[in-house]
Amino acid sequence: MLNQRRRSDSTKNGMPFSSGFSLIEMAMVLLIIGLLLNGLLVAIGENNTNRMRSDTNTQLEQIREALYGFAQINGRLPCPANTTSTGNEVIAVNLNCTNANGFVPGVQLNIQGAYNPQGLLVDSWGNPYRYSVSNRSIGGLSIFTNQVTLRSWFSGTAEDGGTWLCVSDTTNCGPVVLSNTVPAIVYSLGANPATTPTKQAENLGGTLGGLAVAADNQFVDAQYSEDSVEFFDDILVWLSPSILTSRLVSAGKLP
Repeated sequence: MLNQRRRSDSTKNGMPFSSGFSLIEMAMVLLIIGLLLNGLLVAIGENNTNRMRSDTNTQLEQIREALYGFAQINGRLPCPANTTSTGNEVIAVNLNCTNANGFVPGVQLNIQGAYNPQGLLVDSWGNPYRYSVSNRSIGGLSIFTNQVTLRSWFSGTAEDGGTWLCVSDTTNCGPVVLSNTVPAIVYSLGANPATTPTKQAENLGGTLGGLAVAADNQFVDAQYSEDSVEFFDDILVWLSPSILTSRLVSAGKLP
């Protein structure tokens, strides 16, 4: 009789009674935990990306100020570094740049930051900052990297070669041109230095020492996007010819 009562207490409507979780309930709990963890990881990843982009933006501003400062001291802009110049500019005897498109001469500019084994200043993702300078010239001599030619240009001597750098929101410097009178530009390739899609490819196209650099005078500065078609994560800053001229005049380097 006692055993029968126990069996009756442990059953209800013919189904065994259990005080634990069923497999379905356990699966639901694990699913919810997984979703919460996934959301947390995504949030952490986004915060980390935002921080790295912010840090890179800050350093790009420091590089731009250092370039203005170099011009105020030397009466000209530095040429780009290459992979063997240990963070210094590579410049010919006539003060023309050996390469108009290369890397930031961070050591020469005395910029504090992280450097790779080749002596190149790198961004938050460990990629060297790219640096390009206009190849506009007078009498075959660079305007912006030669103090004598720069003074001649400021005095009204017409240039006879080369082009300004041009920045727009898409390829081929259009349709929305952000600036087509850029003497020099500095940029980070962001987390993804790929040469695709097309917008990012515009900022590369050439090689120097086995690393991708710009190939011409055209650059793209578009809105940050992780879309597979419109992907763009490069970060660019450029020098203003008006501010550069003003700084040189204030420093007594012009006229």
